[in-house]
Amino acid sequence: MPTKVRNNLSIAFIVLSFIPALNLWTEARHPEELAHITEVTLREGTNMAASISPDGETLAIDLVGRIWTLNSNGGNAIPLTDPEGDARQPQWSPDGEWIVFQAYWHGDYDIWMIRSDGSELQQVTSGPFDDREPHWSKDGKKVAFSSDRNGNYDIWQIVMSSGKLTALTEGPDNEFYPAYSILNDDLVYVSDGNAAGIWIRETTGHVSQFVQSATGTSTHSPNWSQGIDGLSLSYSVQTPGSAGLYRKGIDSTVANPQLLSAEGEDVFPFRPTFFQSRMIYTSDGKIWSLHLGDKSVREIAFNATVSIDRSPYKRTRRDLTKPGLEKVQGIISPAISPGGDRIAFTALGDVWIMEIDGTPEQLTDDKYIERDPVWSPDGQTLAYTSDRTGAFQIWIHDLTTGDISQLTSGGGTFPSWSPDGNSIAYISSDRFDGSVNLISIASGANRSVRTGLNDPGRVTWSPDGNSIVLSSKWQYSTRFREGINKPLMITLEGPIASSSNSPVGLSKATSGPSPPGPHTPLPKQLLNQNERWLNFVSHGSVGSRNTDGPIWSPNGRMMAYVAESVLWTIPVNPLGDPIGPSRRLTTTMADDPTWSGDSNSILYLTPTGLERIWIQDGKIDQIPLSLTWERKANSDRYVIHSGALFDGESKSLQENKDLLIDGNRIISITEHDELLHTGTVIDASDGYISPGLIETHTHEGLEGGEISGRNWLAYGITSIRNPTGDPYEMLELRESIGSGRRIGPRVFGTGNSIDGSRIYYAGVPALGSPTEIPLEMERAKLHEYDLIKTYVRLQDGIQKQVIESAHSLGIPVSSHELYPAVANGADGVEHVRGTSRRGYSTKVSELNRSYQDVVDLLAVSGMTLTPTIGIYGAYELLAVDDPSIFDDPRVTAFFPEAGLGHSISSDELPARRKLVQDMASLPKRVVEKGGVIIMGTDTPINPRGLSLISEMQALVDYGHMSAIDVMRATTSIAAKAMGYDADIGSLKPGMVADLIFLDENPLTSIKAIRELKWVVKNGELFTLDELLR
Repeated sequence: MPTKVRNNLSIAFIVLSFIPALNLWTEARHPEELAHITEVTLREGTNMAASISPDGETLAIDLVGRIWTLNSNGGNAIPLTDPEGDARQPQWSPDGEWIVFQAYWHGDYDIWMIRSDGSELQQVTSGPFDDREPHWSKDGKKVAFSSDRNGNYDIWQIVMSSGKLTALTEGPDNEFYPAYSILNDDLVYVSDGNAAGIWIRETTGHVSQFVQSATGTSTHSPNWSQGIDGLSLSYSVQTPGSAGLYRKGIDSTVANPQLLSAEGEDVFPFRPTFFQSRMIYTSDGKIWSLHLGDKSVREIAFNATVSIDRSPYKRTRRDLTKPGLEKVQGIISPAISPGGDRIAFTALGDVWIMEIDGTPEQLTDDKYIERDPVWSPDGQTLAYTSDRTGAFQIWIHDLTTGDISQLTSGGGTFPSWSPDGNSIAYISSDRFDGSVNLISIASGANRSVRTGLNDPGRVTWSPDGNSIVLSSKWQYSTRFREGINKPLMITLEGPIASSSNSPVGLSKATSGPSPPGPHTPLPKQLLNQNERWLNFVSHGSVGSRNTDGPIWSPNGRMMAYVAESVLWTIPVNPLGDPIGPSRRLTTTMADDPTWSGDSNSILYLTPTGLERIWIQDGKIDQIPLSLTWERKANSDRYVIHSGALFDGESKSLQENKDLLIDGNRIISITEHDELLHTGTVIDASDGYISPGLIETHTHEGLEGGEISGRNWLAYGITSIRNPTGDPYEMLELRESIGSGRRIGPRVFGTGNSIDGSRIYYAGVPALGSPTEIPLEMERAKLHEYDLIKTYVRLQDGIQKQVIESAHSLGIPVSSHELYPAVANGADGVEHVRGTSRRGYSTKVSELNRSYQDVVDLLAVSGMTLTPTIGIYGAYELLAVDDPSIFDDPRVTAFFPEAGLGHSISSDELPARRKLVQDMASLPKRVVEKGGVIIMGTDTPINPRGLSLISEMQALVDYGHMSAIDVMRATTSIAAKAMGYDADIGSLKPGMVADLIFLDENPLTSIKAIRELKWVVKNGELFTLDELLR
């Protein structure tokens, strides 16, 4: 039964009333920061749906995630819902009184309805599942929708008067896009998997396939219509490079459906709707009325006005050249010894050990990265990972003798000792195909226990050593990738697993009992016979598939884990099943918990340092850690004689200049004068000087190892921005590179994304409660984040509060979202496409085309766009068009296999080229209208450094941006977007000395950016030969 909500504004109140603590972080703006509201009129919509009312008079559309109505002949659109609902795919009730749609106000998609005049907003479905694509029955008494309530997407039906829910399909594949017949309760829907296509479910329950999807195509949103030729179904089909609208009679003997759309038309994947002989559908950013008789088409023009708040705020900036000692904050994986008297941890790239309340002592001392130290059960040995032989391997370090030995040869992370000390469990991860392995300390015998896991977390052992438990991703369906992190138990005496997708040895997953209290059961999933899920939290995440649990206490009575950003324990039986409710131990953020050997205390990491909690009485001890670092001082003073200089801003080059560098700053740029050449002189008179390049979207943690820093600099990249990552790894990078412990680019970064209750990536905490936001803001302040990124499952109302809270701290916010993020003051948007919770992008169509709504919202707002077109086909196309990009000693040194395997068949090449060209055209259109484009690539999807210079070339070659605009976007504009244009991004007196030397002019040929000879970062010069060694 629908739940009434008084008005649209009540929805925002419902969402935000859960987070009163956020007000603590929302400060009044300064007088110079008064609201700056701008109106933008939208005349086109990217991936919008439209539905015509039963009387043919009114349209409902879902432009920018709001439900609007307008006259069916066109005109001004009237908004019915607020900006924060992400309201999509409207459909009219048969009597024309109501509009039903899906919306995201509560952090999952529910079915809602509203009267056509905008009154009586009501929630139809609720719960932790996603309900999508509603459609009303002919009699108006029922609504069908797709839902992931049963482990995949099925078609469900709700009786509007009683709220009774019934599953109408229960197939092994996903079924979605339902639509009732206009004659009866027959239902059409789409199915994926082995039987992909359009299916019809008759009122009797009989199902039959109506259209089979061809290989490489996807079928969308069928709907019924009645014409002179009888009952028909209309639907859209998308292939790589095409999108078509089709119609086929139910009783037609013609095998092939009729194509209704024009060649090259960008048909959007939503239900067409009908009034008499007219079909209403959307494509090419517009609403169209198609006459089913003569096939004539007319545009239904509209205007929809939105307000965007682009109020300024005072940015907080770090001092990039601050002298003096600073406290080390980049503490990685601290672990308490079994005796509870010592702590091992990683800082500044090395392993350290200290007595509780003692002084840290350095255990390793090299330029490589040692991480994830763990104690042997007897406390005499440490295992950790190190890249000292190139790739990260597990090493054993005897603390008594000092002997060090390499244990693995095929890579490994997250070591965990067995209770008897004879073996180590570890993760051998191809990120999305993670393997759990066991290796014998004595013999080195190695076996795989499980493969096919998506970035699993560190293993914890049962006290008897017969089972292991780890945080693993549990997915609600195969249609969408997000899920929750659940403890997965693997019994080691059972059969060895091969793959989560293999039918061999699979059965319905077993689950232990749930903790006391109400909970909604999770759907079942297939697992191996020696595996089962442990039910700690109903529809919540346990750990983040990292080093934050679950961890079994040595006495076997409890497991500890991090959830909702704080530390918990739960009592368990010897099988690992919960026997009581979870107990919250901390009110502050907690990471990396480890048990003392007597199970009496837990050591964990907080944003302010190490703490230890005593389980019995909850007493917390703060553990001081006296370790400092200092920025590397550069006392060099020298002159660079530049033949030609691009200052990062001007359209023209400055010729024959002398740059005086003193320490890490540019002191002067003057006309060349031989009399100044009395000290050290760098002769660059035969080449071109440019500011160092800035990569604004990379995910650089410690997994790249020592080599990654040299890799970045070798491509002229002197600054990188990590929009999401482990917060302590970000600090370690800042401190190790800043101190000169390792060489590499300057690091601008943040912590993990702020996401919703469902997540995808390992390490990203799932938002169990909005009360976590103030904890995240506190850490952002303490760790001096350079930005905050929100992710795709966070509802817009909470994102708005994150933006306000972050801006009160002077921190910018970026995300994948355009609207309402742009209306609520967000600073940037990542990717032209980017992952979306909707199953389609709101910034670009499946044919990679963006329309006036996207262009104008970006251009008018000044919101930055980081295109990352390389990961959507441009890198691959460039590799085929210009394979000389791999003829480079840097490729040989850093990623010798990068040039292998690039091919596109002649049949596919025209479509692939068109897709890349259409996507690449957006940045130029935004720049031409005054918008802001910055360069980023989403590495390490494509190789570090190589991905940036290929992105730059692709935007010129395929998007026709000018070389000067691309160079600015990678230097001065990127620096300004990050708030550091007073320090980096251009060449002028007083700026930090970040610059590169090229053989050729990058303003006339962007390919010149490849020909780098040396790089200066923070005043320190590195030749290419030095970086390749």
